[in-house]
Amino acid sequence: IHVSVSVHTSVCRDNLQKHGVCIRVLGDLDMLPLDIQKLIAQAVLSTRTHNKCFLNVCFAYTSRHEISNAVKEMAWGVEKGLIKPSDISEFLLEKCLYTSNSPDPELLIRTSGEVRLSDFLLWQTSYSCLVFQSVLWPEYSFWNLCEAILQYQLNHYTLQQKLSLDHVYCLKRQQHI
Repeated sequence: IHVSVSVHTSVCRDNLQKHGVCIRVLGDLDMLPLDIQKLIAQAVLSTRTHNKCFLNVCFAYTSRHEISNAVKEMAWGVEKGLIKPSDISEFLLEKCLYTSNSPDPELLIRTSGEVRLSDFLLWQTSYSCLVFQSVLWPEYSFWNLCEAILQYQLNHYTLQQKLSLDHVYCLKRQQHI
């Protein structure tokens, strides 16, 4: 069995490298058993230089925890004299989030018929196309994905306009500080 797992792991590692997949694991990893934490660390470290595609896996993740953790990190930086209180900004907060090195998702698909985000990537999805579908995940099909992509295509222009306007507003605000 050990040989089979080693061969499978090698094939996965080769495919991740071939396709440039960077694995990121988001959440409170301290809640996981130590052996799982070590496996996650190995996967993250071995793919950290890949940049064609990002696979974000969430374990014990909530946006509230992520944002409060980022605020604690900034407060620690102020306490230790590494940053000034005036350095605290949306930009710095974003750099303290679990997803700081990943692009924000352009499309978020929520299955099951629930029409809420359930405390998931709240900061990162502010300019994402949100698609809510009633199908359950195990039954999710190619056609469900096509529908989501179509909704994304129909909303892409509007989302990009809002993102551009917000970016201009943030730049103007930073100039006044």
